[in-house]
Amino acid sequence: MALVLLLLIPSLLTLFTKGVQAVELQMFCKCFCGSNSTIFELPMVDPKPCSNCTKQFCLDNVKDGMCDGIADETCPSNDFRTACFARDSFKDEIIVRIFLVIIFGLIIFAFIKPYVDQWKKDRQSGNQYTPVIDREN
Repeated sequence: MALVLLLLIPSLLTLFTKGVQAVELQMFCKCFCGSNSTIFELPMVDPKPCSNCTKQFCLDNVKDGMCDGIADETCPSNDFRTACFARDSFKDEIIVRIFLVIIFGLIIFAFIKPYVDQWKKDRQSGNQYTPVIDREN
C-alpha cells in the first residue's frame, strides 16, 4: 500500500502544478440562428466576458449571410439564441486527471497485490520459531 502511495504522490503533484498553469480560460460565444450555429472566441478584456455574448455581437461577427433575417422584424425572436461557455476549463481538467490517477493507482495496486501478499506470507513463515530436535539425548 505504501508503494502505491509513493507512486501516486508525484502524479498528484503534477496534477496540481499543471492545474495552476492552466488557470487562464478562454470564453466562447455560440450563436444559434435557426438550425445553424457558429462559435466565436470572446475577447477577454472584460472581467465578465459573457456579457459580450449578445445578439448584436453575433450579428456583427457572422459571415456568409447565415443570419440575414435576424436583423429585421421577419425573424421571430425565439429563432435566435446565444450561449456563453468556457472550453477546457480548469475544473474539467482536474476531474479528468483525478479520475486517471485513481484508475492507474488501482491498476498498479491490483498488479502488485499478489506479490505483496506472497512476500508477507514468506516473511511470516520465516519469523516463526521451529525447535531443533536434539538427537544426542
